[in-house]
Amino acid sequence: MEQSMTWRSGPDVPSMTWRGGADVPSMTLGRMNATSPFASLRLSHSGLVLTVVRKRFFLTPADVAAVYPCVRSPLAKGIGIEARDGQVLIFWTAEGHAVLSALQVAGFPISFQPRKAAEEIRAARRRVGPIGSARRRFALRGVFFLAGLLYCVLMKPVLAPDTSWATVLLLPLAGIAFYALLSLRPK
Repeated sequence: MEQSMTWRSGPDVPSMTWRGGADVPSMTLGRMNATSPFASLRLSHSGLVLTVVRKRFFLTPADVAAVYPCVRSPLAKGIGIEARDGQVLIFWTAEGHAVLSALQVAGFPISFQPRKAAEEIRAARRRVGPIGSARRRFALRGVFFLAGLLYCVLMKPVLAPDTSWATVLLLPLAGIAFYALLSLRPK
């Protein structure tokens, strides 16, 4: 599986794959965290590919601002990849130094100063802003509202046969009002 490849103006580097966990941006949930072995990091002739479950991130040295050791706890260690657009991808692996050395040979900008994962993710959220569009978040809330309304209509005969329909239909509206109050609180 080890084959030699050449970057445009870089040295020959072997193709390598590492398995581990990952914490990456997600369009619907903000961040997605996958435990080991549901993520893989592959260094190949086309660049660096981080695959998390079914989501792939393709990076070349030109796309990356820094690659660095990353720590979440004494047992959770890995590498952080800061893209030029401000996003942070974290790959959890016990082979962090081997990954960093291979990426350095491939021409990626490396910093050997360890950083804390939580601080890097918070900083990326400040730089980039929330992930996902407002339209998608609004649509997701609408789906949950309709699901709650349908649940109330279907379960009324079972759970509350003596309750009026007006009371049953107001429950999802009260839930939305409560959610709106929670989202308006200062963060």
